[in-house]
Amino acid sequence: MELSEPPSSPARDDVQQAPNAADASAAIKAKPIELSNDDKLEDAAAAIFSASLEHFLTNVPLLPTSSAQESVHQMRVGLRRLRAAIGLLRPALTGPSLETARDRAKTLASVLGAARDWDVFGAALKSGVREAIGDDPSFHALTDTLESLREKAYRAAHEALSSEDTSRLVDELRLAIERHDWEAEPEMRAPGSASSFAAHALTRLHKRLLKKSKGFATLSAEERHLVRIALKKARYGAEFFESLFEDRKAARAYLRTLGDMQDQLGVFNDMEVANELLDRIDAENPEALRASSFIRGWFAHAAKQGVTHAGKSEKRLKKLAPFWT
Repeated sequence: MELSEPPSSPARDDVQQAPNAADASAAIKAKPIELSNDDKLEDAAAAIFSASLEHFLTNVPLLPTSSAQESVHQMRVGLRRLRAAIGLLRPALTGPSLETARDRAKTLASVLGAARDWDVFGAALKSGVREAIGDDPSFHALTDTLESLREKAYRAAHEALSSEDTSRLVDELRLAIERHDWEAEPEMRAPGSASSFAAHALTRLHKRLLKKSKGFATLSAEERHLVRIALKKARYGAEFFESLFEDRKAARAYLRTLGDMQDQLGVFNDMEVANELLDRIDAENPEALRASSFIRGWFAHAAKQGVTHAGKSEKRLKKLAPFWT
């Protein structure tokens, strides 16, 4: 099946556009995972792996629809959650089937990420940049080249999703989940082991995040990237195990704070990625160079402004009380 033209630019990641009443193709976000306090970790792991895989799969058919851009994003999130879950549970659950799934998910997410990067960049250009640069021929050359490269990225995404590797990822992981095809520590097969594991794992992730985010306002781009990774892992872990703890209000506050900080770091990351995409556009079409230089300067100025909010985010994170203690 041929993929149509890339759709228009996406909304912000934390805002789901209201679907049209006649359109049943709205992209699907991750659903809450309901665990029980007496769950064995093995059973909790199966539920988490299944939820992550289904999150990915429910968005696959939406790629050729008007929700393509958000579906690509949600597919990536589903694969990231799967990889995060396998890594988080690795001290207690290990096995070749899980590591193979993790590797395949990483490869597929990378292809989808290329399409998503062009979407986010295209959306950024529809903000103040377009108005500031005006009706400049170099800007039209840039956007034309962007659309061409984005279409190639979407075609690659479609091919990857239709590949045998993706079919094997889905089929073999489903079988591994059904059979509990992994080695588990003996205590992780005991009732209630999910709760005890979760408390220790979330504490470890929280401490790592606090350590890496220290001096956030002064961190380099590479260090901010490491904070972003630690933040995602902490957030996903909290979402996986939230239902095991009674204080749901505190859990929501915790997740909201991590989500806000992730959005802020995402803006920095998007600017770093934009420079790489501009390099590709410049190489593809020299007529876009003037607009490219203007956009680089625009993003650099915006990045400096964003640093002023970083200190507040770090203070907010330090005051955040874990909901699992």
